[in-house]
Amino acid sequence: MNADPATGDRVPPPRSVALPPTADSPRSARRFVQDVLRGRLDEDTLDSALLLVTELVTNVVVHAGTTTTVDIALDQAGVRVSVSDRHPVRIGVGRRETSVPRPRPTDLDLDNLDDLESLEGLEGLESLEGLAGLDAGPGAFDGLREDGRGLALVDALSASWGTEHVAGGKTVWFRLATRPADSSPLGPAGTSGVEPAGAAPPAGVDPVAAPVGAFPDRELRAGGEASPAPARRMPRLIARDTARALTAEGEVAELLAQLLDALPTATGGRVRRPTQDGGRTETVATLGRARPAGEARVFPLDPTQEALGELLLWPAVTGGESTFDVEQIQLVSRWMALALGGGDMRRAEERRIGMLSFLAEASDLLAGSLDLTHSLTLLARLPVPRLAQWCAVYLNHDGSDPTLEALVHAEESETAALTRAAVDPDGPLMAAVRAARGDKAQTMTAFGGPALVVVLQARRRVLGVLALGRAAGHAFLADEIDLLADLARRASFAVDNARLYSRQVELAGTLQAGLRPPALPHIPGIDLGSAYGAAQSAGLDVGGDFFDLISGPNGWTVAIGDVCGKGAEAATVTGVARAVLRLLTGRGADLEELLLELNRALRDTAAAYPSGHARFCTLAAATLLPTEGGEALLRLHLAGHPQPVVLHRDGTASLVGLTGTLLGVLDDDEISFPGLDLRLHAGESLVLYTDGVIEARQGRELFGDQRLLDAVAGCAGLPAQGVADRVRSAAERFAGGNLRDDVAILVARVAE
Repeated sequence: MNADPATGDRVPPPRSVALPPTADSPRSARRFVQDVLRGRLDEDTLDSALLLVTELVTNVVVHAGTTTTVDIALDQAGVRVSVSDRHPVRIGVGRRETSVPRPRPTDLDLDNLDDLESLEGLEGLESLEGLAGLDAGPGAFDGLREDGRGLALVDALSASWGTEHVAGGKTVWFRLATRPADSSPLGPAGTSGVEPAGAAPPAGVDPVAAPVGAFPDRELRAGGEASPAPARRMPRLIARDTARALTAEGEVAELLAQLLDALPTATGGRVRRPTQDGGRTETVATLGRARPAGEARVFPLDPTQEALGELLLWPAVTGGESTFDVEQIQLVSRWMALALGGGDMRRAEERRIGMLSFLAEASDLLAGSLDLTHSLTLLARLPVPRLAQWCAVYLNHDGSDPTLEALVHAEESETAALTRAAVDPDGPLMAAVRAARGDKAQTMTAFGGPALVVVLQARRRVLGVLALGRAAGHAFLADEIDLLADLARRASFAVDNARLYSRQVELAGTLQAGLRPPALPHIPGIDLGSAYGAAQSAGLDVGGDFFDLISGPNGWTVAIGDVCGKGAEAATVTGVARAVLRLLTGRGADLEELLLELNRALRDTAAAYPSGHARFCTLAAATLLPTEGGEALLRLHLAGHPQPVVLHRDGTASLVGLTGTLLGVLDDDEISFPGLDLRLHAGESLVLYTDGVIEARQGRELFGDQRLLDAVAGCAGLPAQGVADRVRSAAERFAGGNLRDDVAILVARVAE
């Protein structure tokens, strides 16, 4: 928005004043606005105009360091105010470093203002409290706050606004639409409306360097004629709409400005209050020329609540405090106390809500992971940098000192040094970690700043310690200590859950590995390969898929099976099946006898299961006997298991085998395990697999037998391990990496 929309056929010439870049300029600008607009606008609109002009002029003084020009134009629709500087940087330009010193009021060259550099662009307009510490001496602009909100206020309070750029500077303008203060659209009765731009200040007053009070007793009119000015404007409560756009500090700043408008004998004022930790004071708002605090007259904002702060006013002449209107000052002080008290209550509530939100989000994140390493790293990262500068997590181990598991520093370059100090067995932090007891946070000093040590405890077990620290001078407040202690309690259960889960996963992996031979044996003339893929949802459950290769008096027996279900019962059935297979094969039993005995064993053990239900099992078993002619003879039996696939030398694949009954369900007279004799030639392979391969799912569609045959056929010429890996990859790829059941594959290939 860089153009002011037309408001009528006639726009009166504006009134204008130029002000130097000194601490007095915001007050001079306010006085100028009051002299021009008093009696022409309603009081609420005048409040808005004064507030915005103060913000914009303050920004020019602090950031641009050039002469400020304020222009005011009245018309039928309201008032247009513009604030201009003489700095060439455009609004919105990012902050940049410069070697040119910031201009000082004492060494300012008013004849060469256009050559001055600014440290900041105008995107961060300073609020009135940004003038804290301003005086006429060197260093007056140091330490100013960088949280200005000028343009945000302009946008919130004005009917329209915009910016204009020319070679010699920038202008921010705003328009306020309002009703006149009386029936006359351009001013009170007896006035001639808006004065021309050429109105002159009192004789002997330089308009560029006009200080506060340069024209206190007269109003400027066309042709330089002076007339008595209206009475000084008394402070008033800020309008509700305006107050909504201000913080509590901003409201206090405007009240201070209004008070100084009504106190011509005051050169400046400041509102300050104790910080939350009570160790020092902070400036809430300041305006005008400040001198040492000992020369100021001090008024408590609320005599009953010292924590709300105090008002300091500097008289024009030392000892001139008696000229102040004490009742008026006390009234405004009470208004300031109400504003700050309300602001403190809002901030306390916002702080409480923020803390609760932090705990809720942290709990969700910690509960969402069962990986111990991830949980510990997440716990270390959560408080940094919002609540601490660094955070370290230690875990206890039986019979040894706590070990550092995760560490985060807000400055990555400091991480290495902090890590060395955190693991130093003779260092203060490790000593505090070893000595940590109970559920209360313990305060200490570490790495040059305040630190907290909180015990991680869950289910009456001490898991470790959470240590946090800040830079020197930033102590932990009481509510922050409570928050971090609560975080530690919640994190303790998350860490304990992750540790228990990790142990269970390790146990399940160990049991699962025990269901398969640790390594494939060497069979002369036969190339062997295997592959296993766990279901994505397996978690702590031990799958029931297994395979084995057993040497016996009748040659080698190759077997692959699948037990119904998962978990401990499935692992028990698998263990029974492998034990019976190995025992009977070692005794030289043929496969039919072996399957019959296995069926009895599984059926008889059903009563031992906690559920009281039998666990059935499918099995494909074959005796394998290599011949001297480079072939292999097989006798294949299936007990409810999917048919194996034979990969022929010509690259074709086919299903083989005769279907038999499940193991562990039916009586002896109800079962049947028909056998099939096979001869594999050199280069041919027998592919055994569990139902997880053909039941891999993509939506409602299964991988199925045909896709399996196609996948095996595409493995022509591959070694046995290559065939096994290719088949597993085909099933996983079809399921999008989300296998719903375990997959076991065993391949026996006759060597060429």
